[in-house]
Amino acid sequence: MKIGNSAFILLFSVFMVISPIGIQLSFSQSQELTEKKVQSQDTNVAKNFIVSDSQILLLEGVTLPEGNYLHLYDSSPYSLIKGHIAAKIPCNEDFTTPIVFLFGPANPEPLVGLALSPLSSEAGDLCTYSGDIVNNKSTYLTDIAIYNNSTDDIVFPPTSTIHIRVNEVSPQLNITYQ
Repeated sequence: MKIGNSAFILLFSVFMVISPIGIQLSFSQSQELTEKKVQSQDTNVAKNFIVSDSQILLLEGVTLPEGNYLHLYDSSPYSLIKGHIAAKIPCNEDFTTPIVFLFGPANPEPLVGLALSPLSSEAGDLCTYSGDIVNNKSTYLTDIAIYNNSTDDIVFPPTSTIHIRVNEVSPQLNITYQ
């Protein structure tokens, strides 16, 4: 028992001598890492972030009332910079759709340039459209919605889908809305 107590006292004494050195070393290393982290955050404030966010919305049975919108995506507090949208949605006999994609939040802007995919579209039924989201950072875009620009309600049939993929975002600091 005396050997056990002596070994404990010896180990405890060694720990007490080494421990403050170990605490000091870990504190100084932690402090250096924190300073480096703060520096890297300061230098990245204006840089964009590459992300991989993908949302698939199944719209079967959803009703979009005339003159109304359906909110689909929100990237707040980051602004959308690059992404892609693919939509399989109701269309007319001339392959057009009354559904308009809007970007916002303030003063929603319509997305123009969605391309029809004729091989996967059927006039008067469902058409597939796709297009890229490209923002030059002049506009703060966080939200994506669809708007019914017709005088009739739209009821989405089976297999109606919207796929939103976000590839790049940018932090937006000190944004205020009036």
